[in-house]
Amino acid sequence: MKANKSGMFWGVLLIIFGALALADQMGYLDQFPDSVWPWIFGFISLIAFLGYALSGWKEWGWLFPAGIFGGLAVTVALAVNGVESAAVGSPLFFGLLIPFAAAYLTDRESNWWALIPGGIMLLLAMITLLVDTVGGEWVGSIFLFMIGLSFFFVWFSNRTRQWAMIVAYILFVLSIAPALASFGGDAAAYFGPVFLLAVGLPFFFVYFRDEKNWWAIIPAGVMTTLAFIAAFAIAGWIMDANEGGYANAFFMFGLAVTFAVVWWRHAKQWAGVVTIVLAVLAVASLFLVSYTQLIWPVAAILGGGYLLFNAFRHKPVHS
Repeated sequence: MKANKSGMFWGVLLIIFGALALADQMGYLDQFPDSVWPWIFGFISLIAFLGYALSGWKEWGWLFPAGIFGGLAVTVALAVNGVESAAVGSPLFFGLLIPFAAAYLTDRESNWWALIPGGIMLLLAMITLLVDTVGGEWVGSIFLFMIGLSFFFVWFSNRTRQWAMIVAYILFVLSIAPALASFGGDAAAYFGPVFLLAVGLPFFFVYFRDEKNWWAIIPAGVMTTLAFIAAFAIAGWIMDANEGGYANAFFMFGLAVTFAVVWWRHAKQWAGVVTIVLAVLAVASLFLVSYTQLIWPVAAILGGGYLLFNAFRHKPVHS
């Protein structure tokens, strides 16, 4: 009868641990120097890795004990040699990363899920390496970015998993906020413009991917314009971002450019009318800064008048 190698390994390992625990209770382990433990953990890791090799490099489950005990061996060795930083814990997380990486590389189609826990292990390893040298804001940024990167690779391995790309994109955007906060001052406030621009970017992607999606340039242009206005307001380049004439002028200019693209590139005649009206209002806002609150009511009246004119004018009858 063929022996179960995995069962044999774990059976022997449990017996060893039981014997060690019993020896510890009886006081025998007090005579062992701490420097012995890295060798013990390293030996167990080597045996497990040999089990993985003898399986033809297919049974990646062997890499869990190999990685765990290998990581413990390095961690204990660092601690014994007086390393007191949080970085001593990173080898354990790198050891746990190894089996997930092997699982994915063994069968990328079936084991795509291994990218997520593997990314988390890589993240934890990096955090323990950096936590003593970088600020907490950067740790938070790296955390969100690395989780997003895991989902990005889930999408990249199979482009039909659109949900993974959406999750990755959201996490990438959110990871910018803690990084900006680390610069102090008003830097964190710029996350608002970054967020608005991030909302607009997918619409740019949809638009440039297929010209039939001409409608996508409109939300893309609106969000991009709002992002720039918010950034200019934070920088103090626009006086009174909510009611100032300069903000209104820039907003209408951005919309005019957006609809001009629809007009010229996609031959939408109605967009031409919108472009001209917005351009006129943008110029008027610059010259009538003190009366900027009147711009939108006047624009509404002019727009309504144009619609009424089109509704009542005589149209030629086609025979």
